[in-house]
Amino acid sequence: MQQENIYIDGSYLQNNPSWGGEDSGWKAEAIWDLLQRNQIVPKEITDVGCGAGGVLRSLSLRLGGRVSCNGYDISPQAIALANSFAYENIYFFNDDFTTKNIHTDLLLVIDVVEHLKDYYGFLQTIKTKSNHFVFHIPLDLSCRTILKPHVLLQQRNAVGHIHYFTKEMVHWFLKDCGYEVLDIVYTKPVIDIEAPRGIRTAMKKMLRNFSYSFSEDLSAKLWGNYSLLILAK
Repeated sequence: MQQENIYIDGSYLQNNPSWGGEDSGWKAEAIWDLLQRNQIVPKEITDVGCGAGGVLRSLSLRLGGRVSCNGYDISPQAIALANSFAYENIYFFNDDFTTKNIHTDLLLVIDVVEHLKDYYGFLQTIKTKSNHFVFHIPLDLSCRTILKPHVLLQQRNAVGHIHYFTKEMVHWFLKDCGYEVLDIVYTKPVIDIEAPRGIRTAMKKMLRNFSYSFSEDLSAKLWGNYSLLILAK
């Protein structure tokens, strides 16, 4: 089976019935904070690989419903879920955004790159389609996953990650594709959001908190389960 087919034939939905919708709130909050910090006030937002649409809906609410919002996804199942959020200023399309002659003010690329076979081609194609970009990219490569590669296999089987990155690698490929990084922050739900499930996970969370307070980059390299949220142009 080709990797792209899992988003079309229902396989991904079977493994992920909510399509990650439970994470939409904190992702939208992090994006909002990033935009506010950089004084970015978009007139139009487009979300490529929008999934179930929750991030776009949450951002629209933050902006008071005044901004035109459009979400694109190749998966009919994702768009069926997203359509529950459709409103007078929010539209969802079961289509390939890269084939459209569209220019937008802010393009969201949230947890998309790691799923794509040709992510270089994708990034080069969308480069001319927006004034600003927000990327959210998981950092699956860490000391932990190198020592325990089955963790990467679990990510591959469960959520379709086929590329694995470090912070440096993300910088390299964005630069290769002509993007200028304006701001970058870590997102770390495993520390900030997820509740410990017993003494062992509580101890791990304490170690993560300590290492993160000492060095954000070192903590990401040691433990994994961090992502980068990037504002670029």
